[in-house]
Amino acid sequence: MSKILESKTKAFQKSIAEAPLLPGCYMYKDKSGEIIYIGKAKKIRNRVKSYFTNYEKLDARIRSMIDEIHTVEFLTVDTEVDALILESNLIKKYSPKYNIMLRDDKSYIYVKFEKIRKANQPIPTRYSVYQDFPRVTVIRNKKDDGAEYFGPYPDSMPAKRILKRLRKIFPYRTSRHLVYQESSDPLKIFTEDKKPCFYYHIGLCNGACAGLESKEHYQKNYKNIRKFFLGEKKQLLNQLDSKLKKASADKKYEEAAKLRDRIRDINYVTANINISHDTDDVVLNELKKKRRDDAVNNLIGFLKFPQDKLENHKNFRIECYDISNIQGTNAVGSMVVMIDGEIKPALYRRFKIKMKNEPNDFAMLQEVLTRRFRQFLNSQDADDLDIPTDLWKRSKNWKADESFSQKPDLIIIDGGKGQLASTYKILYSFNLHNEIPIVGLAKREEEIFKLSDQFKDEFFNQINDSDQFKRILLPRRSESLFMVQRLRDEAHRFAITYHRNLRSKKLLEKK
Repeated sequence: MSKILESKTKAFQKSIAEAPLLPGCYMYKDKSGEIIYIGKAKKIRNRVKSYFTNYEKLDARIRSMIDEIHTVEFLTVDTEVDALILESNLIKKYSPKYNIMLRDDKSYIYVKFEKIRKANQPIPTRYSVYQDFPRVTVIRNKKDDGAEYFGPYPDSMPAKRILKRLRKIFPYRTSRHLVYQESSDPLKIFTEDKKPCFYYHIGLCNGACAGLESKEHYQKNYKNIRKFFLGEKKQLLNQLDSKLKKASADKKYEEAAKLRDRIRDINYVTANINISHDTDDVVLNELKKKRRDDAVNNLIGFLKFPQDKLENHKNFRIECYDISNIQGTNAVGSMVVMIDGEIKPALYRRFKIKMKNEPNDFAMLQEVLTRRFRQFLNSQDADDLDIPTDLWKRSKNWKADESFSQKPDLIIIDGGKGQLASTYKILYSFNLHNEIPIVGLAKREEEIFKLSDQFKDEFFNQINDSDQFKRILLPRRSESLFMVQRLRDEAHRFAITYHRNLRSKKLLEKK
């Protein structure tokens, strides 16, 4: 038993040891009984134990929370989706201080429900919160606009998957087109768009925006989806089951079959969507962050570059490049980015090689790096640019690329000595050779090559000598090696995917 757990009461220790191995939520409380943190888990016992077994490795803020914990309460549910919904509603209800304090800087997901317009409210506009046919949407930023929000969800995929499945059962609209009931006559509906949308044709919308669905029918579906997010799945299933029994008793077998299918589909939604419980767990996130930081710091140590060249350990940006082609055709390059050991797909960039049908990987790599660092220099202060470039930069058509405007702290090339030498020459041409360390990762032995004197100007004349390269072997099972391999594999995947897309497009054009 860990020391921190030994410091807790016997009753608390017993609660942790006997926590259910089921999906659900756990609520940590302080001595006053106030809920200070709520989390979800696929197996509650495993999750709560992790807080105490990894205590010493955690951030001071998380240790402070663990020190405050006095009691814990568990709520079990049937599925992981139910746990996700329950956690969201509990956090919304209690607003635990550590759920707010320990949230990271990333943007969270909310499911937004516009509200049903009441009879005494004005006719809606496109952007009114109160609608006769209220929309359900997934958004990133919660607004104080009177709408109902469910969340926050740290990962967009579960919420989107849940809505995708629910929309097949209870179709709803997402279109911004204005639609409302003009009078008490349910058939008198004003619509901006007379044609049904794409979703109508694939069964995910009943044509509300084209006036093909009554307000009452639409709002029934809307209310059923809302019940699901309120955590009232069982009540919803009970209602449908009662309707099913009544339809069967009245010998309305077709209606009964539809209700049976709805019940089956709702159960399928919760039973067959996998939820990642790692994305918002403060302990797992902290341990992963520490592992990433250690991997980056150890890599810096292994590479043995001058300290002033790798002094920026915060927001440490690594870029990895790869080339993909078949005998020079459909040639592409990729740039993938890792910051502080974490992959950043939003910062990836791909390049369609402009040189024609020449199977020269070195030249292609040089083209990619030339284009990348030309963009970087163009994004810098106008004082560093010539007058024509400065005027172009100020024009309305110019916009700095978020990824290209950042200078890497380290460049990794997928390849050996030849690719490394080619990269160095491009950096030298931009006068960046003494600012950005570069290495090559050769696949065969997973060995890293670096240049012996990269940061000396006179080294340019010695680059072609074989003894100007140093070979580095990272420990086989080190996190640093795994991190570099993952980045290299990601660069390869990103490049070859783009190459295949171009090749397929060319084949279709020929046909």
